[in-house]
Amino acid sequence: MTPRSYQLVIIGLLSALVTQIALLYVPADRLYDVPRPAGVVYAQVISVQASSTPTPNPQPSPTPSLTPTPTVENLPTPIPTMQPESTPTPAVDLLAQCRRIDALSEYERTRALSELTWEPDYQGAVVIPSCNLIAGNEPKAVVLHYTGGSLSGATNRFQSPNEASAHYVVDRDGTVYQLVPERYGAYHVNCYSKRSFCLETCPICEDEEDRFVEPYVQSIGIEIVNWGPVDENGEFTGPLYEDYQMAFGHRYWEEYTPEQIAAVKALVEDICARWGIPLDAEHVIGHSLINKKADPGPALNLFWDRYGVPAREAIWPQP
Repeated sequence: MTPRSYQLVIIGLLSALVTQIALLYVPADRLYDVPRPAGVVYAQVISVQASSTPTPNPQPSPTPSLTPTPTVENLPTPIPTMQPESTPTPAVDLLAQCRRIDALSEYERTRALSELTWEPDYQGAVVIPSCNLIAGNEPKAVVLHYTGGSLSGATNRFQSPNEASAHYVVDRDGTVYQLVPERYGAYHVNCYSKRSFCLETCPICEDEEDRFVEPYVQSIGIEIVNWGPVDENGEFTGPLYEDYQMAFGHRYWEEYTPEQIAAVKALVEDICARWGIPLDAEHVIGHSLINKKADPGPALNLFWDRYGVPAREAIWPQP
């Protein structure tokens, strides 16, 4: 290599070195004449001088961001997340469970019934399940009864297989028990598949087209713990109502307690409101308007004032 060539190589290397050093300190927008976007921070190479004295507990330096700082104006609009609709709790299939329960022995059946439960239709009702029911109830009336005996006697009968039943039983202290859900029919009123077995004036023994329909699939039945007609001179020692009109041929009847009257009033009003049943004498009726029965008797004066001792205003006074 000639001395001239050697000098040219040295000059070229020095020029490249100067250019590289200049690039470290000249901003990018000055090099390329490109406007710097707002909020953008460019990385810079920082020379680090070696030190013989170690720095105690060095803290990591934050990495400069190359992404523009987000503001309220340029934040992306969030895509709404579709929440699945809440799925209602399915109703208990009592027909299937009752078929299984009715096939058990007496002991096993009693135990299985004690474990059967559901959410009561009437808030505060205590569930005592009965398997004497049928699907497809479309209530158009509320039918009231007296039990003709004690609470235990009524519930034991209603829980026995192939027996009568009711949707509710109201005890003397006002406690409301539910034995059959309202969406099922309970065997509290029955024409036994023949229209002639019920009174001609039965208001719930036909449908809208005058076809025969069992009244237990068009009503909700409420039994009230009460003996009904009693002998004043007999062993009965409870409160009495004396009926001057001698309804159904009896003068003395067990009196319904104030707690029962209040509970029945609240229960009937709740049922009528939920099912759209008119609260009147054509839709809140006694068993005596369907079959040749005396219940609930004159002591339970629904829409009329009692004529007897003690006198009492109607539960639902009429204008």
